[in-house]
Amino acid sequence: MPHTYQPRISASTLNDPLRAVEFMNGDSASISRNAGIRPQDLDGEIGLKKFVDFCEHASEQLNLPDFGWRVGSVFNLQNLGTLGEYILQAPTLGAALALFRNAFPMVQSDSELRLTVDGDKARLTYRILDTRIWPRQQDAELTLSVFHSLIRSATGPDWRPDLLSLEHESSALHSRSAAGPRCPVQYAAPSNTLVFSSGLLDLPLSDRENPGFKSASQSIVRTARQSEREAPVTVRVRRELLMRIGRESFEQTAIAAALGMSRRTLRRRLEDEGQKFSRLLAGCRMEIAKRMLLAPGAQLHDISERLGYSEVSAFERAFRQQEGATPSQFRKQSSA
Repeated sequence: MPHTYQPRISASTLNDPLRAVEFMNGDSASISRNAGIRPQDLDGEIGLKKFVDFCEHASEQLNLPDFGWRVGSVFNLQNLGTLGEYILQAPTLGAALALFRNAFPMVQSDSELRLTVDGDKARLTYRILDTRIWPRQQDAELTLSVFHSLIRSATGPDWRPDLLSLEHESSALHSRSAAGPRCPVQYAAPSNTLVFSSGLLDLPLSDRENPGFKSASQSIVRTARQSEREAPVTVRVRRELLMRIGRESFEQTAIAAALGMSRRTLRRRLEDEGQKFSRLLAGCRMEIAKRMLLAPGAQLHDISERLGYSEVSAFERAFRQQEGATPSQFRKQSSA
């Protein structure tokens, strides 16, 4: 990724975390300093890593391992500006979540938000694509808690998800926790996911219908997609690679098609930025590999398979060429 580029998030998303820290008599100024956030940063956008770090430091200082979930449960969607206003005006829960998904880049870059339906189950999946932003447990739980609260606004307070999956290895959230989702919780998952009945998507969300919702939401989504297209091609390729590796084809032609250009055009655009597709692919693979190698119990076979290598030995060779150490050596050095 170009060294001048950093994933971003709307600074207004910090409003509720800041309020929560102050309400709990925490030192928001010191937490902000530790996260690298200055008072003048609180307009427009801030680095996504700074937001994530703020939530991690707040959880630690307040000794609240469920800080993120607590903040998400009272998060005011008005913090998201126009997008938040129209999410609340959506006619159904499904329309609200679809708008959230499609316009998410307006609020937060370099992240994945998916809403998929398979039979009677719906899955709402979230993750930050940049694996270098870690730890990020509080951000993940805060975000899922926002969606959890939005669903409850349509279903009523007694609703429980079928499953909550988290990418981190442990959490204060569990099925017996009164403050959490009150459902089975799965850890060390590929991403952060809420699973619930797909029938809920048809539930009404707003008390009265807004005739301007459809045209306004289409305009919001167009703006979000335009903001994604304005990023350097190198950044856009990295986003696609990090989204696709381990899930679907990440061959150069597929990436080019996803970006709306030919393979040849993509190669030329990358050359204009001093990059090559093969170099970006190798870098993304190694970022994911290093994160997976730090997870307890992760097997080399599973890692190499997710990264698309034909066999473990091919993964080991590539890792040694890129990092100057074997995967096993990297593990030992990191745990020393």
